[in-house]
Amino acid sequence: MEYTGFKEIVLPNDEAVCRFYEDINNEDFPQQVGCMTNEYLIATDKDRKPIDQFRFDGNKFVHIPFKTINSTLCGKVKPRNIQQQIALDMLYNNDITVKVLSGKFGTGKDYLMCSAAIDMLEKDKIDKIVYVRNNIEVKDSKPIGHLPGTSNEKLLPYAMVLADKLGGQDQLEMMISRGKIEVVHLGFMRGRDIRNSIIYCSEAENITKEHFQLLLGRVGDGSSLWVNGDSRQTDMEVFKNNSGMKIAIERLAGHPKFGYVKLVKTERSETAAMADLLD
Repeated sequence: MEYTGFKEIVLPNDEAVCRFYEDINNEDFPQQVGCMTNEYLIATDKDRKPIDQFRFDGNKFVHIPFKTINSTLCGKVKPRNIQQQIALDMLYNNDITVKVLSGKFGTGKDYLMCSAAIDMLEKDKIDKIVYVRNNIEVKDSKPIGHLPGTSNEKLLPYAMVLADKLGGQDQLEMMISRGKIEVVHLGFMRGRDIRNSIIYCSEAENITKEHFQLLLGRVGDGSSLWVNGDSRQTDMEVFKNNSGMKIAIERLAGHPKFGYVKLVKTERSETAAMADLLD
């Protein structure tokens, strides 16, 4: 069975709900539901509407309150579904230093990660965001050829997901000039020791196991690795055969420093959700 970072338990009536709240504090309950460390448990009613949510910390289930992001740069960001809610809990958990989000287009992977990372930067919880991309062309699109300019100027088009949250390219360039955001090509990461920062790798469906290992090895004191991607959008065969994100999820699930949530519902817009109709 695919590991999604969460399990659902259906409570069909009031009696089942009462029994659930009695059982969740029992020592043998985690074994009964089979949760790994940092895996979430979502309690739903018979119509699969969420009632409550918890995270298993390795010893007990911890209740997860509703959280919003209030940021000067990003504004107010509210989770739009239960998976986004538990994803925010994972992103703000300081004990988890490797955080992965997956899901199809429009589910909010970068929406949540960018907002949370910028919020932490704004509140001085970190020194900077190191944004890493493997600059792979979209499958079957024509390469635009050699780009002139500095390394930053060449990589800037790949970092526009940050610009979208910051309010535009000018704001992104200002943050780069102040040393608050660093945009790095994946190929330049070897040998780095990055401290007190978020190492943020977007579009990670296009990295291999060795690339993921490289990024993990850059995490210094006070830093964490944030990764997101959509395996359905892999652009080269090598990444299908050696998916770094997929291997990391399979092998790190249950590690106390690892967190993962699969986002399942397109929330960008009704129009964006129509993309699924073409499959």
